[in-house]
Amino acid sequence: MVNVFGAAALAVGGYVLYRAVRREMGRVENRVSRAARKTTDAQPMKTLERDPETGRYRPKD
Repeated sequence: MVNVFGAAALAVGGYVLYRAVRREMGRVENRVSRAARKTTDAQPMKTLERDPETGRYRPKD
């Protein structure tokens, strides 16, 4: 019977930990998204052009 209570306590503790981590991840994601929106609104988007020698795309000057 003690094993059942121990397993139940671990399950409840794991669920509480999961919810806390998920909540914190959402808070951090919102904060990062707000910061990213601020920086992208202030800077215009650059056009990319393909370098014929390397085949890579680079920002157009």
